[in-house]
Amino acid sequence: MFHDFRHKLARRLALRRMFALALAACAAPALAGTDAFPSKSIAVVVPMSPGGATDVLARLLAQHLTQALGQPVVVENKPGATGSIGAQHVARADPEGYTLLLAPSSVAVVNPLVSKVPYDFERDFRPVGLLAHAETVLVASSASGLKSLDDVIRYAKQNPGKLKFGSNGQGGALHLGAEFLQQAAGIELTHIPYKGASQAETALASGEIDLMVTNTISAMPHIRAGRLVALAIASPGSSRELPQVPSASATLPGYSVDTWLGLYAPARTPDAVVARLNAATNAFLGEAATQEALRNRGFEPAPGTPAAALQFQRGEAAMWEKVVTQAKARGSLE
Repeated sequence: MFHDFRHKLARRLALRRMFALALAACAAPALAGTDAFPSKSIAVVVPMSPGGATDVLARLLAQHLTQALGQPVVVENKPGATGSIGAQHVARADPEGYTLLLAPSSVAVVNPLVSKVPYDFERDFRPVGLLAHAETVLVASSASGLKSLDDVIRYAKQNPGKLKFGSNGQGGALHLGAEFLQQAAGIELTHIPYKGASQAETALASGEIDLMVTNTISAMPHIRAGRLVALAIASPGSSRELPQVPSASATLPGYSVDTWLGLYAPARTPDAVVARLNAATNAFLGEAATQEALRNRGFEPAPGTPAAALQFQRGEAAMWEKVVTQAKARGSLE
């Protein structure tokens, strides 16, 4: 009887050891993969065509990450469907940190509010961190005679719908920025959509339309040439390019149009991998050369934590959802 008991006990202990070894074998690759990250090249997907300011930022980031992480980091441009093609590609990638998305605010928060997209941004992605904010400005055609935001509000209230504003298309960030202006000021403007921001700015400079909310850096040549008048800074804070121009929020408290860029990984990417990518990205944003390069292109560096980026993203989504709902802009990109 004692022999049988010892035999059963030995068998149980052996089974327990086998089970423990099996668990360790399963866990080891995952732990080793995290500790060794990165062990191969990393792709940063830009959901738009090469050559723009976002693409330039992505290539500067990739160059720094290559040196910081010791593995090649390459930029892959996947334009189309207002950014959905590139975003969906990253959402479906293995959550190991080797496929990342450089997402503008339009892809992260605006497009999902105004059209059906093949991803749920908060469910399918987790932030590595914010990268930069792009300054925006309310500008008027010099031919309009408008000199200030107060002029716009006064004229629009006396002449509802007569002032025309341009944008880079129905449901886009610049369109919604002007819709937000109408809601905040209690005025009515007429929207004239164009195929892109540059076409809208050209139309504004020629006097074809009256107003536009746009990126400061792209409007500066027209402002310097006297074709456009900067009425108010639409983004938070003061302007490096136009320090004498007042903030729109001084006239309309709560009004702010913040366009930004963030770096994202697939949702189930391990915490340790995200932390390493975040540290390397913040180091990039903290370099003097990076800051100069970004500011020369109209960006303000925005280092921070993944948690802070998620909180900011949620706040932006909530704000723009209210604007889209009031403007009845849902489905406007479909």
